[in-house]
Amino acid sequence: MTIEFLYGRREALTGKSEAYKKSVRAYLESFDFSQTTDSIVEGTLADMVFYNPIIAPGKKFVIEAKAEKMSLQSKRLARELIDYFRLWQNKTPSERFKFMLFTQAVRKPNRWEKMFGEIDNFTEVVKWCEWYNNRCCENDDSLLTSKEIKDVAKFFAESTVKVGNNVQLELAVSEKATTSASSIRRYGTNLLKIVNKRKSPIEKKSTLLMNIFPITIPEYYYVANSTAQSKDEIYDYFRGELIPPFIWRKDRTMMSFSNFDESNLLTVFAKGITKVIETKELQLENPSLASRLINIHLRRILKNKGLFRDKDTFYFPMFDKSKERRKELDHRGSMRIVVRKFSYTKDTNYAEKGDVNFYFHRGVEVKTPTYWGTSYVELIPRRYYTLNGETPTDGEIRAKIDSTFRKSEYDRGKSRVGLTKFWKFIISESEKYYRPPETWFNLFNFGNFLSESVEWSPMVIGRDQTPLWDYMEKKDND
Repeated sequence: MTIEFLYGRREALTGKSEAYKKSVRAYLESFDFSQTTDSIVEGTLADMVFYNPIIAPGKKFVIEAKAEKMSLQSKRLARELIDYFRLWQNKTPSERFKFMLFTQAVRKPNRWEKMFGEIDNFTEVVKWCEWYNNRCCENDDSLLTSKEIKDVAKFFAESTVKVGNNVQLELAVSEKATTSASSIRRYGTNLLKIVNKRKSPIEKKSTLLMNIFPITIPEYYYVANSTAQSKDEIYDYFRGELIPPFIWRKDRTMMSFSNFDESNLLTVFAKGITKVIETKELQLENPSLASRLINIHLRRILKNKGLFRDKDTFYFPMFDKSKERRKELDHRGSMRIVVRKFSYTKDTNYAEKGDVNFYFHRGVEVKTPTYWGTSYVELIPRRYYTLNGETPTDGEIRAKIDSTFRKSEYDRGKSRVGLTKFWKFIISESEKYYRPPETWFNLFNFGNFLSESVEWSPMVIGRDQTPLWDYMEKKDND
């Protein structure tokens, strides 16, 4: 982003902090922002936190409001900016917030424009960071490294600084409400029309199908003391070999649904007597640990079914790059497309026509929550993308590709239900394995989706509204 001087570079009158925040809040709300946090109430670092479902759905906007004339050589401001930077840096690219600084006035406006410019701000940021390292860091502060300085430049380039006093902000609000088609009143009127068209359910009994189903797990799990000093020591020792799934605890014990006997390779690191404990006891007393133990074993089952994993998301890879798509048998007995290759349709600066652009994968996020002594599998269908059909890519790259498919008219309940049923079939019913199932696999059994009967039904999708899956089938047949 760049720095904007509302109504020119006139110096602003000083005012009380909360009065200024009130003006900032009104300004942001005129652009459809909604506030969730205020430092005067929550005592947070950020003055205010906003969201804007119109500009950036789901993106957090962190707001700092300064009712004074600010200087880039202010040590207090510098430390605050670096605190915000470190919060931003510790997030994954998809979770990073948008930082906005409001101030009544600034000293040396040209420097601010260079620092917060969208392009070519690196030189100015380097100078500022060197000053910060030499003058602002206290004994317990960490100096900014050369790599961090590059990230600081990116953070500043993606941040927004707005300069304007109370009067200027309130004047901007007034003008926006008068002239903008997105004023709160007009936006509310349009939204009401949409809601009225779609709000009423049909008075007809129906069944709501949930995306979770119970999982029956082994009656016992096993705990053994380990001679290893770390989990990495075990993995290094068995490099290239298939060992049973296990959890490593801080007290140097191993947990698994596979007994630590002569058939278990992990026994080489086990010492003493193996404890045999009822799994139900763990589910009741430590549900999060029970979920973790179940999850690590379920991952092995999915891996043997040929799925690749990126954190909690699983997807089928594309090994045969000569093919345009990959299909798998679904719960209806039909072949469903799970991977599709997208190629460039014309020459570009980056590739020639016909070169692979990316691969679209049907994916699923799998979780294993435990509630009141019972464990479940939760399925959330996801879109997933790779550049080579196999290897996970950077989240930012996937997010850019996904924006092409993020269209509400294609994302319908019927499509989601169908995909959820498909993934349940793959996980719990399909007997197709790409690696032989292990002996403990048959100790896992899966129930049916949880459901709830209600006295109403949602509105039927209109004929002119294309479900996402139908859209993808059309793309595949083009």
